[in-house]
Amino acid sequence: MRSIPLAITSLLALPLCQAEAASITGTTTFLLDGNRMYAELGFVRADGCVHQALAFVDMGSPTMALRESLYEELQLALHRPLRFKVGDLVIEVPDRDVTKEPGAPSSLGSQLKVEGTFPAGILQKYRVQIDYQRRTLTLSQHHASIPKGVAVSFQINEATGLIAVPANIDGKAYWITVDNGSAYTWIRQSTARIWLRSHPDWERGTGAVGPSNMMMSGDSTETDGTLLRIPEVSLGALLLESVGALAVGSGHLLPGNVDLFDWYSQKNAVPVIGWIGGNVLQAFQLTIDYPSRTSYWLRQKDPESRELDSVGLTLRYTNHSFVVAAIATKNGKPTVEGVLPDDKLIKVDQLDTGTATWGAIYDALHGKPGEARSLILERNGQRLAIDAKVTGF
Repeated sequence: MRSIPLAITSLLALPLCQAEAASITGTTTFLLDGNRMYAELGFVRADGCVHQALAFVDMGSPTMALRESLYEELQLALHRPLRFKVGDLVIEVPDRDVTKEPGAPSSLGSQLKVEGTFPAGILQKYRVQIDYQRRTLTLSQHHASIPKGVAVSFQINEATGLIAVPANIDGKAYWITVDNGSAYTWIRQSTARIWLRSHPDWERGTGAVGPSNMMMSGDSTETDGTLLRIPEVSLGALLLESVGALAVGSGHLLPGNVDLFDWYSQKNAVPVIGWIGGNVLQAFQLTIDYPSRTSYWLRQKDPESRELDSVGLTLRYTNHSFVVAAIATKNGKPTVEGVLPDDKLIKVDQLDTGTATWGAIYDALHGKPGEARSLILERNGQRLAIDAKVTGF
Protein backbone atom coordinates (compact mmCIF):
# COMPACT_ATOMS: atom_id res chain seq x y z
CA MET A 1 0.00 0.00 0.00
CA ARG A 2 1.20 3.48 -0.74
CA SER A 3 1.86 5.47 2.39
CA ILE A 4 -0.42 8.49 2.78
CA PRO A 5 1.65 11.66 3.17
CA LEU A 6 0.88 13.76 6.20
CA ALA A 7 0.98 16.81 3.94
CA ILE A 8 -2.12 15.52 2.16
CA THR A 9 -4.13 14.97 5.30
CA SER A 10 -3.03 18.35 6.65
CA LEU A 11 -4.16 20.02 3.44
CA LEU A 12 -7.53 18.29 3.57
CA ALA A 13 -8.12 19.66 7.05
CA LEU A 14 -7.89 23.32 5.95
CA PRO A 15 -10.63 25.29 4.15
CA LEU A 16 -9.38 27.16 1.09
CA CYS A 17 -10.97 30.39 -0.13
CA GLN A 18 -10.63 30.84 -3.86
CA ALA A 19 -12.57 31.85 -6.94
CA GLU A 20 -14.38 29.10 -8.77
CA ALA A 21 -13.36 28.36 -12.35
CA ALA A 22 -16.23 27.21 -14.55
CA SER A 23 -15.33 24.07 -16.46
CA ILE A 24 -16.99 21.15 -18.22
CA THR A 25 -14.22 18.78 -17.13
CA GLY A 26 -12.55 18.18 -13.80
CA THR A 27 -9.73 15.95 -12.61
CA THR A 28 -8.77 15.15 -9.05
CA THR A 29 -6.49 12.64 -7.38
CA PHE A 30 -7.54 9.71 -5.27
CA LEU A 31 -5.99 7.47 -2.66
CA LEU A 32 -6.23 3.71 -3.14
CA ASP A 33 -6.50 1.70 0.06
CA GLY A 34 -7.51 -1.94 0.11
CA ASN A 35 -8.50 -1.70 -3.59
CA ARG A 36 -11.00 1.09 -2.78
CA MET A 37 -10.90 4.69 -4.02
CA TYR A 38 -11.05 7.84 -1.89
CA ALA A 39 -11.20 10.99 -4.02
CA GLU A 40 -10.07 14.44 -2.94
CA LEU A 41 -13.08 16.74 -3.34
CA GLY A 42 -13.55 20.42 -2.57
CA PHE A 43 -16.82 21.17 -0.74
CA VAL A 44 -17.92 24.80 -1.18
CA ARG A 45 -19.09 26.51 1.98
CA ALA A 46 -21.62 29.36 2.21
CA ASP A 47 -18.77 31.89 2.47
CA GLY A 48 -17.19 30.60 -0.73
CA CYS A 49 -14.32 28.86 0.99
CA VAL A 50 -13.57 25.28 0.04
CA HIS A 51 -13.35 22.45 2.55
CA GLN A 52 -11.02 19.77 1.13
CA ALA A 53 -12.08 16.26 2.10
CA LEU A 54 -11.83 12.63 1.08
CA ALA A 55 -14.92 10.87 -0.27
CA PHE A 56 -15.38 7.17 -0.95
CA VAL A 57 -16.03 6.71 -4.68
CA ASP A 58 -18.72 4.06 -5.07
CA MET A 59 -20.31 2.98 -8.35
CA GLY A 60 -22.65 0.85 -6.26
CA SER A 61 -24.55 3.47 -4.26
CA PRO A 62 -27.20 5.96 -5.42
CA THR A 63 -27.03 8.78 -2.86
CA MET A 64 -24.47 11.37 -1.78
CA ALA A 65 -23.78 10.96 1.93
CA LEU A 66 -21.81 13.32 4.17
CA ARG A 67 -20.58 13.01 7.71
CA GLU A 68 -22.60 15.07 10.15
CA SER A 69 -19.81 17.56 10.87
CA LEU A 70 -19.34 18.40 7.18
CA TYR A 71 -23.11 18.47 6.56
CA GLU A 72 -23.48 21.09 9.27
CA GLU A 73 -20.43 23.07 8.15
CA LEU A 74 -21.98 23.35 4.68
CA GLN A 75 -25.31 24.47 6.24
CA LEU A 76 -27.33 21.97 4.24
CA ALA A 77 -30.01 21.93 6.94
CA LEU A 78 -30.90 25.45 5.76
CA HIS A 79 -31.84 23.93 2.38
CA ARG A 80 -28.72 25.15 0.65
CA PRO A 81 -27.75 22.99 -2.31
CA LEU A 82 -24.56 20.99 -1.93
CA ARG A 83 -21.81 22.34 -4.16
CA PHE A 84 -18.50 20.56 -4.50
CA LYS A 85 -15.58 20.50 -6.91
CA VAL A 86 -13.86 17.72 -8.80
CA GLY A 87 -10.81 19.64 -9.90
CA ASP A 88 -12.28 22.63 -11.80
CA LEU A 89 -15.67 20.99 -12.37
CA VAL A 90 -18.35 22.29 -10.01
CA ILE A 91 -21.21 19.90 -9.22
CA GLU A 92 -24.43 20.99 -7.54
CA VAL A 93 -26.75 18.59 -5.72
CA PRO A 94 -30.12 19.56 -4.17
CA ASP A 95 -30.05 19.29 -0.39
CA ARG A 96 -32.91 16.76 -0.52
CA ASP A 97 -30.59 14.37 -2.36
CA VAL A 98 -27.91 14.42 0.34
CA THR A 99 -28.06 12.23 3.42
CA LYS A 100 -26.41 12.97 6.76
CA GLU A 101 -24.43 10.27 8.52
CA PRO A 102 -24.03 10.58 12.30
CA GLY A 103 -20.71 11.20 13.95
CA ALA A 104 -17.40 12.74 13.08
CA PRO A 105 -15.40 11.92 9.92
CA SER A 106 -15.01 8.16 9.67
CA SER A 107 -11.48 6.91 10.07
CA LEU A 108 -9.91 4.05 8.16
CA GLY A 109 -6.67 4.52 10.03
CA SER A 110 -4.81 7.34 11.71
CA GLN A 111 -4.12 9.17 8.44
CA LEU A 112 -7.22 8.44 6.36
CA LYS A 113 -10.30 10.43 7.34
CA VAL A 114 -13.29 9.99 5.05
CA GLU A 115 -16.09 12.56 5.16
CA GLY A 116 -18.46 11.47 2.43
CA THR A 117 -19.51 9.12 -0.36
CA PHE A 118 -19.31 10.09 -4.03
CA PRO A 119 -21.99 7.83 -5.54
CA ALA A 120 -23.09 6.40 -8.86
CA GLY A 121 -26.23 8.50 -8.63
CA ILE A 122 -24.08 11.54 -9.46
CA LEU A 123 -21.38 9.86 -11.53
CA GLN A 124 -23.94 8.62 -14.08
CA LYS A 125 -24.43 12.15 -15.41
CA TYR A 126 -20.86 12.21 -16.76
CA ARG A 127 -18.20 10.38 -18.65
CA VAL A 128 -16.02 9.09 -15.82
CA GLN A 129 -12.41 8.01 -16.22
CA ILE A 130 -10.60 6.18 -13.45
CA ASP A 131 -6.86 6.00 -14.05
CA TYR A 132 -5.59 3.57 -11.44
CA GLN A 133 -1.96 3.95 -12.51
CA ARG A 134 -1.93 7.73 -12.13
CA ARG A 135 -4.46 7.72 -9.29
CA THR A 136 -6.69 10.28 -11.03
CA LEU A 137 -10.46 10.59 -11.39
CA THR A 138 -11.82 12.67 -14.29
CA LEU A 139 -15.40 13.71 -14.94
CA SER A 140 -16.48 15.40 -18.17
CA GLN A 141 -19.82 16.68 -19.43
CA HIS A 142 -19.10 16.99 -23.15
CA HIS A 143 -16.74 14.89 -25.23
CA ALA A 144 -16.07 14.31 -28.89
CA SER A 145 -13.23 11.80 -28.84
CA ILE A 146 -13.60 8.07 -28.28
CA PRO A 147 -11.72 6.85 -25.19
CA LYS A 148 -8.85 4.41 -25.49
CA GLY A 149 -9.42 0.77 -24.63
CA VAL A 150 -11.68 -2.14 -25.46
CA ALA A 151 -15.32 -1.06 -25.65
CA VAL A 152 -17.84 -3.00 -23.55
CA SER A 153 -21.49 -1.94 -23.58
CA PHE A 154 -23.55 -2.05 -20.39
CA GLN A 155 -27.04 -1.79 -19.00
CA ILE A 156 -27.81 0.58 -16.17
CA ASN A 157 -30.40 0.92 -13.46
CA GLU A 158 -30.78 4.70 -13.39
CA ALA A 159 -32.33 4.62 -9.92
CA THR A 160 -29.16 3.16 -8.39
CA GLY A 161 -26.52 3.94 -11.03
CA LEU A 162 -25.33 0.31 -11.05
CA ILE A 163 -24.03 -0.96 -14.39
CA ALA A 164 -24.01 -4.57 -15.59
CA VAL A 165 -21.91 -5.97 -18.44
CA PRO A 166 -22.32 -9.23 -20.38
CA ALA A 167 -19.86 -11.92 -19.28
CA ASN A 168 -18.92 -15.34 -20.59
CA ILE A 169 -17.43 -17.84 -18.15
CA ASP A 170 -16.75 -21.46 -19.04
CA GLY A 171 -18.88 -21.17 -22.18
CA LYS A 172 -21.96 -19.76 -20.44
CA ALA A 173 -23.42 -16.26 -20.66
CA TYR A 174 -24.11 -14.16 -17.55
CA TRP A 175 -24.53 -10.58 -16.46
CA ILE A 176 -22.12 -9.18 -13.88
CA THR A 177 -21.87 -5.75 -12.25
CA VAL A 178 -18.85 -3.45 -12.44
CA ASP A 179 -18.45 -2.02 -8.93
CA ASN A 180 -15.31 -0.11 -8.00
CA GLY A 181 -16.64 0.40 -4.49
CA SER A 182 -16.09 -3.30 -3.82
CA ALA A 183 -12.52 -4.27 -2.98
CA TYR A 184 -12.79 -7.74 -4.48
CA THR A 185 -14.82 -9.73 -6.98
CA TRP A 186 -17.70 -11.59 -5.34
CA ILE A 187 -19.81 -14.28 -7.01
CA ARG A 188 -23.03 -16.11 -6.22
CA GLN A 189 -21.98 -19.45 -4.65
CA SER A 190 -24.58 -21.56 -6.45
CA THR A 191 -23.17 -20.34 -9.77
CA ALA A 192 -19.58 -21.04 -8.71
CA ARG A 193 -20.49 -24.59 -7.72
CA ILE A 194 -21.51 -25.29 -11.32
CA TRP A 195 -18.04 -24.24 -12.50
CA LEU A 196 -16.25 -26.16 -9.75
CA ARG A 197 -17.98 -29.41 -10.64
CA SER A 198 -16.22 -29.23 -14.00
CA HIS A 199 -13.08 -27.49 -12.76
CA PRO A 200 -12.30 -28.45 -9.15
CA ASP A 201 -8.79 -27.04 -9.62
CA TRP A 202 -10.30 -23.53 -9.67
CA GLU A 203 -10.96 -23.78 -5.93
CA ARG A 204 -8.25 -22.19 -3.76
CA GLY A 205 -9.64 -22.45 -0.23
CA THR A 206 -12.50 -21.64 2.12
CA GLY A 207 -12.80 -18.40 4.05
CA ALA A 208 -12.27 -14.85 2.86
CA VAL A 209 -8.69 -13.60 3.25
CA GLY A 210 -6.92 -10.40 2.20
CA PRO A 211 -9.06 -7.99 0.15
CA SER A 212 -11.68 -10.70 -0.48
CA ASN A 213 -12.44 -10.21 3.25
CA MET A 214 -13.72 -6.75 2.34
CA MET A 215 -16.88 -6.59 4.47
CA MET A 216 -15.25 -7.90 7.66
CA SER A 217 -18.77 -8.69 8.85
CA GLY A 218 -17.68 -11.86 10.63
CA ASP A 219 -20.65 -13.91 9.45
CA SER A 220 -20.83 -16.93 7.14
CA THR A 221 -20.97 -14.72 4.05
CA GLU A 222 -17.19 -14.56 4.37
CA THR A 223 -16.27 -17.36 6.77
CA ASP A 224 -17.95 -19.96 4.49
CA GLY A 225 -17.04 -18.28 1.22
CA THR A 226 -15.13 -20.29 -1.39
CA LEU A 227 -11.98 -18.75 -2.86
CA LEU A 228 -11.51 -19.46 -6.52
CA ARG A 229 -9.36 -18.43 -9.45
CA ILE A 230 -11.15 -18.24 -12.83
CA PRO A 231 -8.69 -18.59 -15.73
CA GLU A 232 -10.72 -16.53 -18.21
CA VAL A 233 -13.69 -14.17 -18.09
CA SER A 234 -14.83 -12.54 -21.33
CA LEU A 235 -16.63 -9.20 -21.24
CA GLY A 236 -17.60 -8.83 -24.86
CA ALA A 237 -14.30 -8.43 -26.74
CA LEU A 238 -12.36 -7.96 -23.49
CA LEU A 239 -10.57 -10.97 -22.01
CA LEU A 240 -9.86 -10.96 -18.27
CA GLU A 241 -7.37 -13.57 -17.10
CA SER A 242 -6.71 -15.19 -13.73
CA VAL A 243 -9.68 -13.55 -12.03
CA GLY A 244 -9.71 -14.06 -8.28
CA ALA A 245 -13.17 -14.24 -6.72
CA LEU A 246 -15.00 -15.15 -3.52
CA ALA A 247 -18.10 -17.29 -3.95
CA VAL A 248 -19.91 -15.97 -0.90
CA GLY A 249 -21.48 -18.19 1.72
CA SER A 250 -25.09 -18.10 2.92
CA GLY A 251 -24.74 -15.21 5.31
CA HIS A 252 -26.98 -13.07 7.46
CA LEU A 253 -26.08 -9.62 6.15
CA LEU A 254 -29.65 -8.94 5.01
CA PRO A 255 -32.87 -9.09 7.04
CA GLY A 256 -34.82 -12.28 6.54
CA ASN A 257 -31.72 -14.14 5.33
CA VAL A 258 -32.39 -12.93 1.78
CA ASP A 259 -29.72 -14.15 -0.63
CA LEU A 260 -27.18 -11.40 -1.16
CA PHE A 261 -27.27 -11.59 -4.94
CA ASP A 262 -31.06 -11.88 -5.14
CA TRP A 263 -31.14 -8.54 -3.29
CA TYR A 264 -28.28 -7.11 -5.32
CA SER A 265 -29.88 -8.13 -8.63
CA GLN A 266 -32.93 -6.03 -7.74
CA LYS A 267 -30.64 -3.00 -7.71
CA ASN A 268 -29.41 -3.79 -11.23
CA ALA A 269 -31.11 -3.48 -14.60
CA VAL A 270 -30.81 -7.28 -15.06
CA PRO A 271 -30.21 -10.23 -12.73
CA VAL A 272 -26.47 -10.61 -12.04
CA ILE A 273 -24.22 -13.37 -10.70
CA GLY A 274 -22.01 -10.97 -8.77
CA TRP A 275 -19.71 -8.03 -9.24
CA ILE A 276 -16.25 -7.30 -10.61
CA GLY A 277 -14.32 -5.50 -7.89
CA GLY A 278 -11.18 -3.49 -7.40
CA ASN A 279 -8.84 -6.48 -7.61
CA VAL A 280 -9.61 -6.66 -11.36
CA LEU A 281 -10.34 -3.01 -12.10
CA GLN A 282 -7.02 -1.66 -10.81
CA ALA A 283 -5.20 -3.23 -13.78
CA PHE A 284 -7.00 -0.80 -16.12
CA GLN A 285 -7.68 2.76 -17.02
CA LEU A 286 -11.45 2.42 -16.90
CA THR A 287 -13.71 4.90 -18.67
CA ILE A 288 -17.44 4.69 -17.98
CA ASP A 289 -19.30 6.73 -20.60
CA TYR A 290 -22.64 6.76 -18.85
CA PRO A 291 -24.52 8.76 -21.54
CA SER A 292 -23.50 6.32 -24.29
CA ARG A 293 -23.89 3.21 -22.06
CA THR A 294 -20.38 2.09 -22.99
CA SER A 295 -17.29 1.32 -20.91
CA TYR A 296 -13.70 1.35 -22.18
CA TRP A 297 -10.98 -0.82 -20.68
CA LEU A 298 -7.33 0.13 -21.30
CA ARG A 299 -4.97 -2.36 -19.66
CA GLN A 300 -2.19 -0.75 -17.65
CA LYS A 301 -0.57 -3.79 -16.03
CA ASP A 302 -0.70 -7.58 -15.99
CA PRO A 303 -3.45 -9.24 -13.94
CA GLU A 304 -2.68 -10.12 -10.34
CA SER A 305 -2.65 -13.81 -9.54
CA ARG A 306 -1.09 -13.86 -6.05
CA GLU A 307 -3.00 -11.07 -4.30
CA LEU A 308 -4.57 -13.50 -1.81
CA ASP A 309 -1.31 -15.12 -0.70
CA SER A 310 -1.80 -14.29 2.93
CA VAL A 311 -1.94 -15.46 6.52
CA GLY A 312 -5.24 -17.34 6.45
CA LEU A 313 -7.34 -15.27 8.83
CA THR A 314 -10.89 -14.18 8.11
CA LEU A 315 -11.35 -11.01 10.15
CA ARG A 316 -14.28 -9.02 11.42
CA TYR A 317 -14.08 -5.32 12.27
CA THR A 318 -15.87 -4.36 15.45
CA ASN A 319 -15.49 -1.49 17.92
CA HIS A 320 -12.46 -0.19 15.99
CA SER A 321 -10.70 -3.54 16.42
CA PHE A 322 -9.79 -6.39 14.09
CA VAL A 323 -10.98 -9.71 15.50
CA VAL A 324 -10.48 -13.21 14.10
CA ALA A 325 -13.80 -14.54 12.78
CA ALA A 326 -12.46 -17.83 11.41
CA ILE A 327 -9.35 -19.64 10.23
CA ALA A 328 -9.32 -20.10 6.45
CA THR A 329 -8.80 -23.64 5.19
CA LYS A 330 -7.07 -25.10 2.15
CA ASN A 331 -7.66 -28.66 1.00
CA GLY A 332 -9.87 -29.02 4.06
CA LYS A 333 -7.10 -28.17 6.56
CA PRO A 334 -6.73 -25.02 8.72
CA THR A 335 -3.97 -22.77 7.40
CA VAL A 336 -3.02 -21.19 10.75
CA GLU A 337 -2.25 -22.93 14.04
CA GLY A 338 -2.48 -21.44 17.52
CA VAL A 339 -5.11 -18.81 16.63
CA LEU A 340 -8.74 -19.07 17.71
CA PRO A 341 -11.94 -17.29 16.67
CA ASP A 342 -12.55 -14.15 18.76
CA ASP A 343 -8.83 -13.53 19.23
CA LYS A 344 -8.17 -9.80 18.82
CA LEU A 345 -5.41 -8.98 16.33
CA ILE A 346 -3.12 -6.38 17.94
CA LYS A 347 -0.04 -6.36 15.69
CA VAL A 348 1.24 -7.92 12.48
CA ASP A 349 5.03 -7.71 12.57
CA GLN A 350 5.59 -4.00 13.30
CA LEU A 351 2.13 -2.84 12.22
CA ASP A 352 -0.15 -1.70 15.04
CA THR A 353 -3.66 -2.57 13.89
CA GLY A 354 -5.23 0.05 16.16
CA THR A 355 -4.14 2.85 13.81
CA ALA A 356 -4.00 0.91 10.54
CA THR A 357 -6.25 1.16 7.50
CA TRP A 358 -7.94 -1.94 6.15
CA GLY A 359 -5.55 -1.88 3.20
CA ALA A 360 -2.57 -1.81 5.55
CA ILE A 361 -3.92 -4.88 7.34
CA TYR A 362 -4.29 -6.72 4.02
CA ASP A 363 -0.76 -5.76 3.02
CA ALA A 364 0.77 -6.78 6.36
CA LEU A 365 -0.76 -10.26 6.19
CA HIS A 366 0.20 -10.66 2.53
CA GLY A 367 3.47 -12.27 1.42
CA LYS A 368 5.12 -15.16 -0.32
CA PRO A 369 3.83 -18.63 0.60
CA GLY A 370 5.86 -20.05 3.46
CA GLU A 371 6.98 -16.68 4.83
CA ALA A 372 6.29 -16.09 8.52
CA ARG A 373 4.36 -13.21 10.05
CA SER A 374 4.66 -12.40 13.73
CA LEU A 375 1.21 -11.86 15.23
CA ILE A 376 0.37 -10.33 18.59
CA LEU A 377 -3.10 -11.41 19.68
CA GLU A 378 -5.27 -10.78 22.72
CA ARG A 379 -7.31 -13.64 24.17
CA ASN A 380 -9.37 -13.31 27.35
CA GLY A 381 -7.40 -10.22 28.32
CA GLN A 382 -4.02 -11.91 27.84
CA ARG A 383 -1.59 -11.22 25.01
CA LEU A 384 0.18 -13.97 23.11
CA ALA A 385 2.64 -14.14 20.23
CA ILE A 386 2.10 -16.45 17.27
CA ASP A 387 4.28 -17.03 14.21
CA ALA A 388 1.92 -17.68 11.32
CA LYS A 389 2.89 -18.69 7.83
CA VAL A 390 1.60 -17.16 4.61
CA THR A 391 -0.51 -19.57 2.53
CA GLY A 392 -0.83 -19.45 -1.25
CA PHE A 393 -4.55 -19.13 -1.98
